[in-house]
Amino acid sequence: MQSLVHSGGRVLPPEPPQLLGRASTRGDRPDDMTTCPGCGLELPASGLAPDRRRNASAECWQLYGEVQGYALRYLRLVRDLHQLTVDTYAAQHAPGGRGGGPPPIGVAYALAGLHLALDRGRSGLEVRAAHQRMGRPDPSWPRLPRPASTGSMTVFDVAAAGLMADSPDGHDRAVRAWAAEVWAAWSAEHTAVAALTGRLLG
Repeated sequence: MQSLVHSGGRVLPPEPPQLLGRASTRGDRPDDMTTCPGCGLELPASGLAPDRRRNASAECWQLYGEVQGYALRYLRLVRDLHQLTVDTYAAQHAPGGRGGGPPPIGVAYALAGLHLALDRGRSGLEVRAAHQRMGRPDPSWPRLPRPASTGSMTVFDVAAAGLMADSPDGHDRAVRAWAAEVWAAWSAEHTAVAALTGRLLG
């Protein structure tokens, strides 16, 4: 798959970033664009099918990989923000319609990670260790239904601030803002997530 970001920092096809970085109505979408089912991000179509396991378009998932690849060039971004980025993307792309069963493991871990990082101030390494201690979801876990909106910021905003501008500081600021917005969108489940995290981890 061709990279969504040229070395010069442009997205294909060249359109104003604010149009690509926000969801638009399907009726206004050009035929050569795709909409991510998880976050609503509009990006040029690659012809590949959406990744149903991640509730993401192929294009959104690729851009996420490019953003993570950029962060790997800087030790502090990997140390401080890798886990936060993983958890934010997973929480924003949570599937809906789970019925009465336990939440998907990725969603439960992501929300617990955002709670630990943003409410308790835990580091990325501490959050990763906490995930390893949590075990798999079972019927005693809360359902954690997806909210109607999981935030207007997307991985595109992180790419625009960091990768496309070649700015590690911009990447840092954008990831933190993105994480805060996604976690706020899940505000109805904050109490349940905090209780679950406390029960499993103490």
